[in-house]
Amino acid sequence: MINNKKLFLIGLCLFTVSASHAMEVAITVDDVPANGVLPHNTTRLEIAEKMLTVFKKHHIKGVYGLINGVNTQPANSDAVILQRWIDEGQLLGNHTYHHLDLAKTPAAAYIDDIRKNEPILRQYMGDHNYKYFRYPYLSEGNTQQRRDAVRKYLFDNHYKIAPVTVDFFEYEWSDPYARCIARHDEKAIAWLKETYLEQSLNALTIAHALSMMLYQRDIKYVLLIHINAMTTDMLDAMLTAYENQGVKFITLPEALKDDAYEFNPNIVRDRAYTFLNQVRLARKLDNPEIVEKLYATLPEDRLETVCK
Repeated sequence: MINNKKLFLIGLCLFTVSASHAMEVAITVDDVPANGVLPHNTTRLEIAEKMLTVFKKHHIKGVYGLINGVNTQPANSDAVILQRWIDEGQLLGNHTYHHLDLAKTPAAAYIDDIRKNEPILRQYMGDHNYKYFRYPYLSEGNTQQRRDAVRKYLFDNHYKIAPVTVDFFEYEWSDPYARCIARHDEKAIAWLKETYLEQSLNALTIAHALSMMLYQRDIKYVLLIHINAMTTDMLDAMLTAYENQGVKFITLPEALKDDAYEFNPNIVRDRAYTFLNQVRLARKLDNPEIVEKLYATLPEDRLETVCK
């Protein structure tokens, strides 16, 4: 006999299949070349090579890796990751030099940090367009002055903001994964992988539900992931699951041709999260019920404590 909880879960699965059909999604990777705790006996380069291999397997090129230049100095062996990224047909963009939080940083200092990344981007990108910018922490300014000043700098200098519309806080799995590997806790590792994949699919449903509420259509979506061991180890399974749901992978420039992204939600707060959430807040709308239910399934408390 199927109880109500099982029926609800089946309903979610069916909704996910329907929601993601023919969705177009651009993949973007934050914190290149280094994110999260490094598991024992693993190098940053190995993580990057594995990610690049998965992209190649799925015939995905033109993925923007948003860099933090502080991790790319010549003395840091991880700097070679940027060249490997370019060699494999992927691209680089700006994520500030020090991964700054605009809610905690004056606008002038934040803009200087954007500038500081540019010589590195020019070095590796050459004639390719590196002027795509992702706000660290998705924090676009908690005062109107900060928000406006940074946006003015970006637009005056021909940057495009790289928004996020598909996100499941996947970086939260990274440090627990390293802990569980260190403990050789196979049961916990299996749980991490299961919930990671589950939440990656839920993120499609959430994005679809918000897009349908706001635009009555599927906009072209932008997925946020990070370059860490957990995401790299799950990437093939996640991309395969997305493809099985009918997802078509596109580039960030292709996604940003969608006129939905021309709107400035002008949300001033510490965290505004995804672009779709900003638009929802600007229109003073509540989340759809399915979105609230799926957010409630995020296992953040368990992630905080597992393998500690």
